[in-house]
Amino acid sequence: MTKSPDLRTLARLLIFGAVVLSPLLALVIACLTSLLQGHGDWLLLALPTGRRMGLLLRSLGLSAGVALIDMVLGILIACASWSWDRRWAWIRWLPLALLALPPYIHALAWSASAQQLTVLLGTPQPDGLLLSLWVMAMALLPVGIGLALASLETVARPLVDAARIRQDDLTTLWHVVLPLAGPLLTAGGGLIFVLSLMDYSVPSLFGVNVYALEIFAEFSASNQPVRAFLLSTPLLVLAAGGLFAGQALLRHAAQVPVWGVSPWSTPPRWQNGFALCQKIAVALWGAQALIPLIVLVKLTLGGEGWLATLQPAIHEFGFSFGVAAATALLSLPLGWLAMELLTHQARRPVRAGWLLFLPVALPAPLVGIGLVALWNHPYLDGVYATAWMPVLAALARFAPLATLVLLAQSQRLDPLLWDAARVFQTRDRQTLWRVRLPLLMPG
Repeated sequence: MTKSPDLRTLARLLIFGAVVLSPLLALVIACLTSLLQGHGDWLLLALPTGRRMGLLLRSLGLSAGVALIDMVLGILIACASWSWDRRWAWIRWLPLALLALPPYIHALAWSASAQQLTVLLGTPQPDGLLLSLWVMAMALLPVGIGLALASLETVARPLVDAARIRQDDLTTLWHVVLPLAGPLLTAGGGLIFVLSLMDYSVPSLFGVNVYALEIFAEFSASNQPVRAFLLSTPLLVLAAGGLFAGQALLRHAAQVPVWGVSPWSTPPRWQNGFALCQKIAVALWGAQALIPLIVLVKLTLGGEGWLATLQPAIHEFGFSFGVAAATALLSLPLGWLAMELLTHQARRPVRAGWLLFLPVALPAPLVGIGLVALWNHPYLDGVYATAWMPVLAALARFAPLATLVLLAQSQRLDPLLWDAARVFQTRDRQTLWRVRLPLLMPG
């Protein structure tokens, strides 16, 4: 009886690792093999010196700026939404739908808008680095708003009501709400930092070189997965450190039984200066949604029409949708396995949680390079030469996010419900289908 949980834990780790951690493990094994074969000089690629150090510092500054802008705007928009009529409160979650808009669409829209603005004002074209900073911040703004709402609304309402008795609402926000939500806000900012640090698509559109692009360029030039992996070591160390710090912060977060409820029993009243900042943030939120839409409509009306534009891409659209659908469906059981591992092991979440989420910190090119190193063999052509490869790449990147969502949904539920289910159950399968799945269904 004592060995059964360990065997189940080992099976979960093997299944999750075979899909999610396999690209990273393949690169580590290939790296060790190459070093044993006498390529020790390649280790110098792991040291960011000269030009690479400049690229790394630029990437760090760019990502830190994106995270700061998004979290500040997210907090301001979340605070503004608390004053809205409850009938319109659902609109605050609407920005999450804008995540479906690819970053290069934001780049196209804001670049065209910047060009028109410079012509009207007679000013020089903005620097590519500033444009990259702004476009990346706008592309990830829905993430910042969602994380700010989720973090601030975990603060218990009785604490806020008690503080409002003796001080004004703005003081309550600064001294009660923000400190209690601080760990989650910081962890959310760290997630945006990691996501922007690993992205090179937007900066490359504006002619800005970042460290993540250097990894792709190295693999294209040398066709050596090990060299690309060693070159990515600084990014992996920084991202892994950020994930580990985020795990530590989450352990200090305020835990409440109800999540997603406004901490204010009555709408707060803000002072004029802070209210003005909220209006500016809401206006930027509207611009983030409307400017890409306006530019796309303008370009479509000026061309052959949207139908003529879509017709040549029907096959690509179907393929992309199929990959996304397969990834979403397969991420759920993988996320479930990892969630069970983290929730049923009392001490292991502290030690292994960051490891399960480590694939989030892998640059997208590195995931593909790892899969090439793992599957590019003649006897594996049945998988390598099929559409399963992009599905495996997407699973390696996004199954940890499914784990994170399911884990958050599990932790917000009353543990007494699980205890009652175990007491009154007749079969384990009965508890799974009648209790666990319905309660976890929103996640």
